[in-house]
Amino acid sequence: CKKMFEDSLKFLQTDYIDNYLLHSIGSGGFKTFSRRYLENGALDWCAELRAKGRIRRLGFSYHGDPKAFEWCIERHGTYKWDFVQIQLNYLDWKHATSRNVNAEYLYGELHKRNIPAIIMEPLLGGRLSRVPDHIVARLKQRRPENSVASWAFRFAGSPEGVLTVLSGMTYMEHLQDNLRTFSPLDSVTEEEKVFLQETADLLSMYP
Repeated sequence: CKKMFEDSLKFLQTDYIDNYLLHSIGSGGFKTFSRRYLENGALDWCAELRAKGRIRRLGFSYHGDPKAFEWCIERHGTYKWDFVQIQLNYLDWKHATSRNVNAEYLYGELHKRNIPAIIMEPLLGGRLSRVPDHIVARLKQRRPENSVASWAFRFAGSPEGVLTVLSGMTYMEHLQDNLRTFSPLDSVTEEEKVFLQETADLLSMYP
């Protein structure tokens, strides 16, 4: 861990890092998390680096075993997380896919502790931009001028305390659509949240 950190400073040609993220803490289960960050003192060492100003903001990203997420969140008073990166989109809000946990729970735990959230997978690996035709029609009926993807981005960016939304972009039109969506962001209304949850219920029936 120490070598990786010092190498990062050297490669970045700086003496501090603005945002330092412990990646995918739940991946591999709680025992793996414990071995990577607790038993070797790595997490406490990172907290010491922040106290010294070599790390300005400390956070983690989460996938996998909820025990790791819960362990970290329950110790927010000790580590004072500056941000946490979670997977959040309107399908995973209540219908978590694969090894994920419902985003409603993850976001709720962060929000009640006032921990800023960084959102990953707003399009669920592109799935929410390639929905079945009848779902496209459903979305277009409400906002004919807006892209299918924009619904997912608006949902991801709307919750209070969201710091930023990460987006993978391949083509210039993706970038342009994202700029239109977020500049400025037209947050989803309560009625639209219900509409998107109904849409997610329909999508959850597809593998």
